[in-house]
Amino acid sequence: MIALLAIGQSGPAGKAQGPDPIVVMQTTKGTIVMRIFLGLCPQNASSFLDLVSHGFYNGLTFHRVEGWVIQGGDPRGNGTGNFVDPQTGQTRYLRLETNRNLRHNGPGVVAMAHSRSPNSASCQFYITKKAAPALDGQYSIFGGVVQGMDVVYNISIGDRILSARVIDRSDNRPGGPPPGPAPQPGPQETDSGF
Repeated sequence: MIALLAIGQSGPAGKAQGPDPIVVMQTTKGTIVMRIFLGLCPQNASSFLDLVSHGFYNGLTFHRVEGWVIQGGDPRGNGTGNFVDPQTGQTRYLRLETNRNLRHNGPGVVAMAHSRSPNSASCQFYITKKAAPALDGQYSIFGGVVQGMDVVYNISIGDRILSARVIDRSDNRPGGPPPGPAPQPGPQETDSGF
C-alpha cells in the first residue's frame, strides 16, 4: 500500500502539529475517504471539519453531478443553501483561501463551492472527477480523496451522504482508514473560474 504524504498542520510560527486530518464519508454509493489540508488551507479546512464533527452533512444530498465534478453539502439540496449558525442565526461565509501549492490537477480534488462572489463559500463542497486547471486560484482547495474515487465516479444526483466523521490519525490502531495516495500539491496556475 502507498502511504499518505506527511504534510503536517502548521500552527503559529509554522511548526508542524501532526498529520492532516482524515474524513470518512459514507454515501449511498459507498465510502469516500478524504485527507484535509488543514495546514495549507486552514480557514476553509477548519470550517469543513467543524461541520463534519457536528453532523451537518449527515443526510444531505449530492445535488450537482457533471462529467468532471460532483457537488454536495447544501442543506436545501438545490445549490442555493448555506450554513446558518444555530447559536447566532448568522450565515457562515468563508473568504477565498488559495495556496500556490494546491491545484485542480486531477481527479479527487476537494474544494469549497461558492456563488459569483469568491467570498461566498459556506458549506457546499465539490470533488473533481478530472483535472480542472481553469478553476485554480478561483476556489478554496482544502482536501483530496485518498480512497473511494470509484464511489465519486458512481455518485448520481440525489445520492446521500449517510454520515461523515473525522478520524483521529494520532493513534495508529488497526481499523483506521486505509492509506492511499493523495492528490499532489503543485504550483498554481490562475485562469478563469466556472
